[in-house]
Amino acid sequence: MTFEAPQYLVALFLVAVPALASFVSWRHIRRGRPELDLDRLRRVSRLGTSRRQILLVSLSVLGSASLLLALAEPRIEVEGRREIFKTLDIVFLLDTSLSMRARDVLPSRIERASEEIKNFFVRQKDEAIGRVGLVSFAGSSIILSYFTRDGSNILFYLDSLQTDILPGYGTDIAGGIANALALVEKERATDRDLVPSDVVFVLISDGEDNGKEMTRLVARAAQAGYRIYCIGIGSQGGALIPLPATDGRQTFLLDERRRPVLATFDEGTLRWVAVATGGTYHRSFTGTELRANLEEILLSARRLVRVERVVETRPVERWFLAAGVVLLGVLMIVLERVRDGATRS
Repeated sequence: MTFEAPQYLVALFLVAVPALASFVSWRHIRRGRPELDLDRLRRVSRLGTSRRQILLVSLSVLGSASLLLALAEPRIEVEGRREIFKTLDIVFLLDTSLSMRARDVLPSRIERASEEIKNFFVRQKDEAIGRVGLVSFAGSSIILSYFTRDGSNILFYLDSLQTDILPGYGTDIAGGIANALALVEKERATDRDLVPSDVVFVLISDGEDNGKEMTRLVARAAQAGYRIYCIGIGSQGGALIPLPATDGRQTFLLDERRRPVLATFDEGTLRWVAVATGGTYHRSFTGTELRANLEEILLSARRLVRVERVVETRPVERWFLAAGVVLLGVLMIVLERVRDGATRS
């Protein structure tokens, strides 16, 4: 046991003074003062005289010592185990198509997704995530950021997606997967230690897909050993798709017959992509679940490297404080009972 404030331990010597004085006086009474009627004193007291004295002194000494030990802030060493995981590199594939502008998830699907990704970064520890890349896709795909350790760089591009007034038409998820693969392979050309098991793709979309290369690209990713974790965002019922306002009035996307187009949600596509590549599928109905989805993905995808033995110090002064309060409380109760017994006698 160690102490953070050992200077208070000196006061423990003072606690021994009343104990020693009581012991000496008790022996003096027993041996040198036989004229005292001890039997009568025992009858007067609720407890025998010697037993009462030992009890009172013990409670006083132990209670005071416990409080002094609490002031010294004692610490004990506890041996434990700490799991060390390999840091993960993450590539975010973010759907920026028109359907992601739908407001069935407030303030919109794309804005909520961007905000929750930023919140996820703010709360993560540095050792959990290594580098991060960002790919956007709609009718076409763009690598917005190659692997970087600079979180502010990713936050900048996420902010730019929310203010983009020219969102893309159509959705080609396969194009996003192709660019994610290209991003990682470019990094592996210079980093020989980077292996597919240390990289995860996180695809966030409403599942609508108009591309024609999905099967081939998903098979390519699975064959290379890359896991794609999918998060579906949006309501099952769908919502109108707002267009950028040009004259101050809000308009919505219409089909060739001038009827409003609903942004739908395709869970089956996302679930298939996740299963085919060894990832998992997650569902976000309101967008607020998305950060928890990301944390769950991080926990399940990381790889255990080793287990270390660690020794931690834990404070235990609260136990000494509680013991001191209880012992002195009992002391007060015993003194009160002795006083009442003596008064009645």
